[in-house]
Amino acid sequence: MKQLVKSAIKKSFGTVGYELRRKTEPTNHFEMEPGSMLVPNIWNHQLFKSLIPLRLEATQAPFLLLGSKSQIDYLQSSFAIYNVVAEGIEWDWQTELDLSRFPSTSVIVICKLPQTEAQWRVVKKLRESYGARVTGIQELVLPLTTIIEGQASLTYCVEAMEELTEYYAGEQFFGPLAELNAAFPLSGRRVIEFGPMEGAQTAGLVNLGAESVTCIEARAVSFIKTMIAQYSLGWPNVRLVMDDFHNADRNKYGAFDLAFAHGVYYHSFAPFLFFENLMSLSDNIFIGGYCLLNGEGANDTISCEGQNFRVRRIQISNTYNNAANEFAYHFDRDDLINFFKSRGYNVTVISDEKSDDPWGDWFVRFLACKPQK
Repeated sequence: MKQLVKSAIKKSFGTVGYELRRKTEPTNHFEMEPGSMLVPNIWNHQLFKSLIPLRLEATQAPFLLLGSKSQIDYLQSSFAIYNVVAEGIEWDWQTELDLSRFPSTSVIVICKLPQTEAQWRVVKKLRESYGARVTGIQELVLPLTTIIEGQASLTYCVEAMEELTEYYAGEQFFGPLAELNAAFPLSGRRVIEFGPMEGAQTAGLVNLGAESVTCIEARAVSFIKTMIAQYSLGWPNVRLVMDDFHNADRNKYGAFDLAFAHGVYYHSFAPFLFFENLMSLSDNIFIGGYCLLNGEGANDTISCEGQNFRVRRIQISNTYNNAANEFAYHFDRDDLINFFKSRGYNVTVISDEKSDDPWGDWFVRFLACKPQK
């Protein structure tokens, strides 16, 4: 009966032209192209300049832009960020075009959004003449709206779209990836990443030239956010897997050039198993996480192979970026590093600093590498 009443109410609203929406439905923060309810008006926003070329990054052909002078100038400056030259023709829906002076392989980008059937038929005619070389502005922009919707609907660690764009576009890194890259060049490496969260670190690995990145994530919300980034930014070399990191070892996933576990180890209720998994996956391990300094704040001791480790056992709340289990451990800084040193790893400390948030006392990042025989 309740469902029948709800259906009747919804139907009655529909007949008078109203659409039922949840009160909490987020509003879009970007104005739309005239006549469209889906395609943002990109021309006054810097962040789209950084993101649009990423949709075409794998394309080696030259670019030809059809549109108004301001649209051409915008996209030319957009491609210039990535040292890509694009030529333009001022165009206002003419059906006849002489493109003989341009390379026959040019990707033709229509900067104007069709507003009428006649304009859509112009696009259709261009495709009949030039095939898949023709790309509409909506094809480049619509995938990026998945990030906008993701930010409006889900909780992101990086809340500002402008800041997130800088990470996705490689203009800056989320965490000390530049320092890691200096110690262990990532170009051409096969990386397994634990806890991608929303793909900001994944973007850094991709932008630094990793050959492939396999992301292991157990939280659906983080998987969805990283999947949005993978699709909208076109990362063909990124593989997303939903799994608990305690289940990820070489027997299941194979061997990698680097096991990347930044902001992850202190989410484990079985840390020694996790460390063993990392060591099985790669001879090179990057770890970053909260820890204790000089054992201060330790409330427990846990043992592995005759070694005792000072830890703080912490209770875990069920939030968007937290652990999968109800408790975990912060290790003493020196004990954590010595775990790997005592197993034959050379340790390079990347950063070592007091935490600037309430979630932990100290934060250390280091690269542990097994010497090659």
